[in-house]
Amino acid sequence: MWNRDLALLATALLATTALAQQEVLLPLNGQARPENERPLVRAAANTFFIYENATQELPLMDDFSIDRTRHLNAATDDPGVTLLDVVYRIALGGVSAPDMAYYSDTTYHYYTDTLGVDSTWREANPFITIELFDLSTYPATSITQSAWPPYTIYDTLTDPFIDTLAVPAADLLQDSLEVYTVPADPRTYEQNGIDVPLILWADDDAHINGTYPIDPPTIGVATFDGVDRTGIPYVTNSPTAYGINDHLTSVPINMAYPPGDSIYLSFFYQPQGRSGDTEVQPQDSLVLEFYAPDEEAWIRRWSTPYTALAPFRQVLLPITDFRFLKPDFRFRFLNYGTRSGALDHWHIDYVRLARQRAHDDTLLVDVAWVYPGNTLLNTWTAVPFTHFSNAPAAFMATSVDLLQKNLADQDRFITWEASSGLDGEAPVATFGAGSNIINNANSTFTSTHAVAPFAYDPGLSTGAAFWRNTFAIDVTPDINRYNDTMRFVQELSNYYALDDGSAEAGYGLTNAPGGKVAVRFDMQQPDSLRAVRIYFDPIFFPESPEEAGFLLTVWSSLSPETILHQNFTFSDPEYRPHGLNKFVEYPLDSTILVPATFYVGFVQTTATFMNVGFDRNTDSQSRIFFNTTGTFANTSHHGSLMLRPVLVADTDPFTGTDGLPRPTLGLWPNPASDLLWVRLEGAAAGQVELWDATGRLVLRTPYRSDAPIDLADAAPGSYVVRLLDAQGTALGHARLMLQR
Repeated sequence: MWNRDLALLATALLATTALAQQEVLLPLNGQARPENERPLVRAAANTFFIYENATQELPLMDDFSIDRTRHLNAATDDPGVTLLDVVYRIALGGVSAPDMAYYSDTTYHYYTDTLGVDSTWREANPFITIELFDLSTYPATSITQSAWPPYTIYDTLTDPFIDTLAVPAADLLQDSLEVYTVPADPRTYEQNGIDVPLILWADDDAHINGTYPIDPPTIGVATFDGVDRTGIPYVTNSPTAYGINDHLTSVPINMAYPPGDSIYLSFFYQPQGRSGDTEVQPQDSLVLEFYAPDEEAWIRRWSTPYTALAPFRQVLLPITDFRFLKPDFRFRFLNYGTRSGALDHWHIDYVRLARQRAHDDTLLVDVAWVYPGNTLLNTWTAVPFTHFSNAPAAFMATSVDLLQKNLADQDRFITWEASSGLDGEAPVATFGAGSNIINNANSTFTSTHAVAPFAYDPGLSTGAAFWRNTFAIDVTPDINRYNDTMRFVQELSNYYALDDGSAEAGYGLTNAPGGKVAVRFDMQQPDSLRAVRIYFDPIFFPESPEEAGFLLTVWSSLSPETILHQNFTFSDPEYRPHGLNKFVEYPLDSTILVPATFYVGFVQTTATFMNVGFDRNTDSQSRIFFNTTGTFANTSHHGSLMLRPVLVADTDPFTGTDGLPRPTLGLWPNPASDLLWVRLEGAAAGQVELWDATGRLVLRTPYRSDAPIDLADAAPGSYVVRLLDAQGTALGHARLMLQR
């Protein structure tokens, strides 16, 4: 099933000569999940974990305002984790040994008679029947298979010695799977005055977030798409892969009740949201299944096809079948769709399962926040600590507007206020109190929270500060207090940010060697710029990040275009599949002084789409510019490019993961005038390419480390030199300055 958005991207990337240069916004290829970083770092190949979960009792409810999923991140040395079983791959007669090894085809015993007529013959070694276990699942399944000793015997009849030689390709080798149990999460969740187990969901494929949905019932949803629990696509080498993607499976639920108890399950759902995947494919669907414990079978109970973007819709389903009214009932959501990226989105909200409900029990007596907040600053989501310290009032917003929703059908008396303090410490101020009394029934409304005269106190920190802001709603009655509180941490350190740190789409230029992207930043004062942090969304297919390239560039003006600095060092997109910070820091070749207003971005040196993260929840459209025709134009897309200038500071809390070292191409001399020698350790035959700063191929010549390249026909200027092997794979690159 071909996803048209990816098809368009593949067309743009593979047939660039046929397309006009343009800016595009596409769904993400990946969506890094910091909460599931641990399995990527610590997962062992031969371990299996059985997660125990406490049984839930009715009624139950989850609006995803907090994360109640079981993160499958256990390690063997975690407290309470216990070795349960060791399963071996090979068993003979029910017995396994660590050194077992066999060959899956016949091996032989060769005889040589050197007396009389010299002759040689062979006999098959005797085979045995082994049991071969599949260690990819538990309990492991097995098959019986014939196997032979993993050696060949050479026997000369007149020689008392026998030679035994191992078969080089012995392919049935002993292996083992260690099986561990992980105890139930002991945390609890207060629901209607009763403490219940926190964990409601036994898996964590779905992404609990507040940035993808549009006008959800409450803050937080469970999002289903084509990336796995770590944020990597289920299939990375084909945009057409199709099938089941995410699951959201409940823990066991005690449903041992008679059918007359009027048990209903309800939930809200929305297709698409902010992902940018607007292609409607009816074969994509959202599915709900019930588990019949006695049959050990999942039964499909409800489904809906993918549609155009629509408001959240509530579904209410009775549960009357005896096969489900059992002590260990479960239910699960799953989605069918494209498996190669953050595509074909579904969002689930406000799941409720309870007795004594009716077919029209759809009303929720609840007031909640709708979206997470991200700033108390004017314009920015983060600013340098030193800049803020010089003029706190200039950076603080006078007020912030947030969305609330009254889900009830009657007006409610709703009050609110906010507080702020250093993260981990008690609040130092409260502010933003307000109320709404009328015309709020069954509606979403904006609440304005006065911030001034409050300002973060720089005297409470040194070098950097992290302020935790809390916004709280007060209303009675209210069936869920968790969605009444919303928190976020604001960083003041060494960079400016316009984005909220979450990407909902990827931005880039198609067919644009030499294309330019720039973001405007306005500071209170000139300062020293040392680096730029950029979040690149992974491109898994059909491009490779090594095929992309850009020159980090700083401008003082776009019209006329005035370049303050362009890196001598050539860069390409780096991706963070996991980590606490998805941004990659690209240092400037040298620290430069920038004026109060400057522009930071890049110039592409190839036509490869680079897929910069694009935040669709904070709008800085007026600050984003692109140039594919010789003139800069304002972007047509609402949102913020995930690109952050980094200033010189004594304190740098950035915790990005270092990238792998890339091959360094040796150029001599550099700057060059007419002749150039190119060297790369270990490189043999290949091609050397010379690209100018607009992405135009100027020269291609065979690679020889002992012979110079004639540059007489190239004009003075800045170039990128690339070395490719015989198959066309890039081995290394470097920046060259040609002077005469």
